[in-house]
Amino acid sequence: MNRTSRFRRLPLIRTLALALLAAHFVLGQADTPPERESAAAPDKLPKLDVPAPAMKGKLTVQFSGASAFTEKQLRTAIARQLATIEESGLDAANAYDAAFFLENHYRKQGYSQVSATGQIAGAGTLRLTVREGPQTIIGSVAVPGAKSHTADEVTNYLLGPTRERFPRTKKDTALPFVEADVQSGAALVTRLYAAEGFLDAVIEQPQFALSADKRTAALTLNIEEGPQYWFGPITFIGPPTYPREELAKAMSEDTGKPFTTGRIEAARRKLEDFYKKRGHFLAQVTATGDKEASRQSRVPVAFTVAPGAVHHFDGAVLRGLEKVSPKFVQNRLMKLRGQTYDPELIDERFRELIQTGLFKNLRINPQLAPGNEVKLDVEVEEAKAKEFGIGLGFASYEGAIASLTYTDRNFLRAARPLSFGIEYTSRGYKGEVLWSDPWFFESDYRFRARLYATTRTEEGYSKNEFGLQPSLARNITKHWEVSAFLLAKQVKITDSTILPRSLLGAEKYLANSIGLSSTLDYRNNPANPTRGFIGTVTFDAASGALGSEVEFLRGTARFSYYLPVTAKSGLAFGARGGVVAPMGRTKSGNLPIDERFFSGGSASVRSFAERQLGPKDRNRRPIGGEAFTVFNVEYTFPIYGDLKGAVFADAGNVRPRAADFGLGDLRYGVGAGLRYNLPFGPIRLDYGLNPSPRPDEDRGAFHFSIGVAF
Repeated sequence: MNRTSRFRRLPLIRTLALALLAAHFVLGQADTPPERESAAAPDKLPKLDVPAPAMKGKLTVQFSGASAFTEKQLRTAIARQLATIEESGLDAANAYDAAFFLENHYRKQGYSQVSATGQIAGAGTLRLTVREGPQTIIGSVAVPGAKSHTADEVTNYLLGPTRERFPRTKKDTALPFVEADVQSGAALVTRLYAAEGFLDAVIEQPQFALSADKRTAALTLNIEEGPQYWFGPITFIGPPTYPREELAKAMSEDTGKPFTTGRIEAARRKLEDFYKKRGHFLAQVTATGDKEASRQSRVPVAFTVAPGAVHHFDGAVLRGLEKVSPKFVQNRLMKLRGQTYDPELIDERFRELIQTGLFKNLRINPQLAPGNEVKLDVEVEEAKAKEFGIGLGFASYEGAIASLTYTDRNFLRAARPLSFGIEYTSRGYKGEVLWSDPWFFESDYRFRARLYATTRTEEGYSKNEFGLQPSLARNITKHWEVSAFLLAKQVKITDSTILPRSLLGAEKYLANSIGLSSTLDYRNNPANPTRGFIGTVTFDAASGALGSEVEFLRGTARFSYYLPVTAKSGLAFGARGGVVAPMGRTKSGNLPIDERFFSGGSASVRSFAERQLGPKDRNRRPIGGEAFTVFNVEYTFPIYGDLKGAVFADAGNVRPRAADFGLGDLRYGVGAGLRYNLPFGPIRLDYGLNPSPRPDEDRGAFHFSIGVAF
């Protein structure tokens, strides 16, 4: 008599008890595998009204017959059950529980013939006896009937769940056989065919054939594909508000693919969005597709459109504001008044308001108003406007970094942020005050004013600098920003070891400049870009007409392109360059050292230490130049989780005179590194090797930094 037959003959009270245990497994243990839905029942169960005493650390667990895993691994596998026994006591039900999930653990590792029992071997002692049997691996996979996909493609789906749990096992024939995983894989194959229009496809339950020694399992998945259906003739029913070609184009991304119920619903939503973006607030679209009426597997589809009237934005009703001025929110929404209703305009205003950091929660609900108007119901929950921040860090050149910031995002209740910051590094310290107005005079221009002071030690000299920089920026398009700025600064060079001293240029000077910058940014993520590009061009000029004691014209350009190779790896290309040409009273070669270009370091040619690439004085101290170029290429690939590896090649130069700008005297670097992605950018550790070092150059350099290299 087997266990299952004894289970069926238990008296009613024991049947109820086992039902409670089954509910415990379902509700308390989410990872119960499908291949063991009904486990063996114990011969005797305790009375339900006599709870066992809590163990409180006195539980002893004995494993018998277990050799495939260490005791620590087995304890980890049933840690939740052991914790339950410690808390609620050791009884037959809990012993059964532990054995069941111990057996579960083995099955998930491919031990298809395993059995485990749990017994109370004395006061406070649980004995778990395991009959492991051999580990079963996948021997062969057959997918008869697969025509639209190769056998390898279908196998990838069938064994996908198993591969996810055993990512280091490369060969299919070395994967453990886990029936639950294969069942999940078969469901993925079913979804694959359904998503590609094989609406009549029949994917049978996978068949398993174990070898005589139970060490291999041959898998067979029978497939009857049937025809592949496509969207056929499309009919629009309703008022012809817009040309048929425009309506069809709005859905073409879905209707040009195989027919599925999911795609017909997606096409319906896009058509409805098409109308709503043009002011039809009450637009409704229904869609029907009759597979039975298809000809040559082309399914006729009808879209019934009730567009309704065109609506316009009216006003807004505000709720939840306490410290933020209602006028501020009204001003953000006022631009919508009178415009044709468009959900995307609401989304833009939502992002604009939430990015201020003033609101913890924000909801903008459009409500129908009389006269074909739409009123916005705005409900907010304000966030804390004032914030202190402390930062600690380290970088190769900067050394230890510590910072302290204070920000008031609602300064003078005007919803304009004012911030104060102090930063100390091994190179020096700086402080700044920054005030921002993202809506300058309630326009689309963004105004910033930065007042700063810094004392810093570079290689070969130190400096004290004090400056004021106001700027005005505006987005021409969603991806294109143009800005103008003024910079007035007083610089004093101190503690110089540069020889001869004439190489420093002016050691105390006032530099007043005006500049323009243009940025085109199509990156998918500014902090951790993996796709897209960014290009920036900046020009600035310092002139005696502005009261400047030094005069120059400077231009810099940067372009970076990010190209995904696989889902988790990608290539990045970068190119940068700049020229600063002394003018007027500032002669070529006499530009102040702090206005020159330097190269080398974690964000340029990584085979050189920071600022070490380029012209030097007689003591081998870097003195910078009037022109530079940098070129980078980098390939990143996954290692584990958010940890990535990288290999790279860099090239660049620094030229002493602006007239020398070009590709002459390029220096090179090749190397590898590690990346760990964080929300604000990757932590990077790189080593760059100099393939042809000169007598005064190092063989390579290590770099530790935060943020993308280029």
